[in-house]
Amino acid sequence: QLPEPTSEPENMILGETLSNSISDVTLYFPAQDGASFSTVTRGLLTEAGQSLPEAAVLALLSSNVQRGIRAVGDTQVLSCEYACSTATINLSIDARNVQNAQELYALEASIGNTLLGIKGIRGVNVLIGSISESFCALPTGVQTEPITSVTASLAQFQTEQDRLAQDQVTEPVRRWATLYFPTNSGKWLIPELREVSSLSGNFVTALIEALKEGPRQGGCAAPSIPEGVDLLQEDPSIQTLASGERMLDLNFTSALANYLAFSGLEVWELSGSLVLTMCSFLPELDAVRIMVNGDPITMCTLGEDILSFPGGLMRRSDFTRRIGSTATLYLVNREGALEPVRQAVSMRRAFSPRSLLAELFEYNTPRDDGLQFPLPEEVYPEDLLGVQVSGGIARVNLSANFYRSCQSLDPRFERSLVYAMVNTLCQLEGVRGVRFYVEGCAADTLAGGIYLKSILLPNPGIVTSGTS
Repeated sequence: QLPEPTSEPENMILGETLSNSISDVTLYFPAQDGASFSTVTRGLLTEAGQSLPEAAVLALLSSNVQRGIRAVGDTQVLSCEYACSTATINLSIDARNVQNAQELYALEASIGNTLLGIKGIRGVNVLIGSISESFCALPTGVQTEPITSVTASLAQFQTEQDRLAQDQVTEPVRRWATLYFPTNSGKWLIPELREVSSLSGNFVTALIEALKEGPRQGGCAAPSIPEGVDLLQEDPSIQTLASGERMLDLNFTSALANYLAFSGLEVWELSGSLVLTMCSFLPELDAVRIMVNGDPITMCTLGEDILSFPGGLMRRSDFTRRIGSTATLYLVNREGALEPVRQAVSMRRAFSPRSLLAELFEYNTPRDDGLQFPLPEEVYPEDLLGVQVSGGIARVNLSANFYRSCQSLDPRFERSLVYAMVNTLCQLEGVRGVRFYVEGCAADTLAGGIYLKSILLPNPGIVTSGTS
């Protein structure tokens, strides 16, 4: 027997429908003096499929054009990578059409200041034409705090550079970098913020050591280079090619192949980890050439595709489509409690309610640690008909087969099943509660325990910290 029909929702929920939302964002504009910033708080409309950081940068650039600020001109946003609390904004090369370095740095700082004001963003990296800019010959790094004075920040860069040139460095130069680690699933490279330091200004070694250490946010990623083993045959070097491009040479010993075989990593995972990390941080770096005993890697397989690197030159754009993110799924342990699990997913799926529920459905059998999403037999991902989000409420439409199959659940697993979905969805920005439907109709319960005709809020009382 199916539940009684109700007047809500008006239409059958199929697929995924996300309503446009309005968020208040404070935009930072370079002041006329080129040193400070003025601010305006605006309500920004975020359209379906668009992230709030992207909407904020587009609003900032268009407003700068209206204000006649030279540092913008025809600048376009080529891409916005928003993953794992870090936003990487890639601008077109038109952004370089400025009178001096201070104007360019003011533009980058205005973007950083704006995005750091958005909840959940801990770091902002600005690239131009997929390349990190250089100020005073030192890496700018990822911006993690608002910049109040452009001139003071540039003066600090110059002081650090002067001390390095005069070999008077007593304290290391510190920067924040975005490291990219391969995931255990073998599908993605996920970013992680890390502070790196150097006494000599050679940040290549510092980045490699950080990659060796591996991810600190454990659970779904692994090191791309083994710790405690020096696989580099010679010191890394940066060369300027005849084309004017700058290339980083990394020459590894033949033991690299043994490590890849032992760890189960693919060549593209090692290469992507190194290339994305280096090109996102080192100033004015166009490409990386990875060699084994002096022979460059000129191709690798990525899924069903074959990537070719003429001359061994690997560029950031070769691997950007494999940049992933993470999401928290709530799985059920043997005692019926929920445990949060960090899961690597695509950047799009990390913010997609229906995709996260589909990820949950994939855990219908226990993992090695016993965690699972305890679906009854003969329930499939296709039984998740659709999700609609509006007004902070995620409305989940399940099939009649799902409803019938859950009738025999005991109260403990009914609670676990329902709140695994509720808690997973409510960790998304803009979702505060969940309402369930069956074939578009409201159901009293699934198995007699949890009343479903009201909005369900996340239940922290049945969550245990776990080890995942």
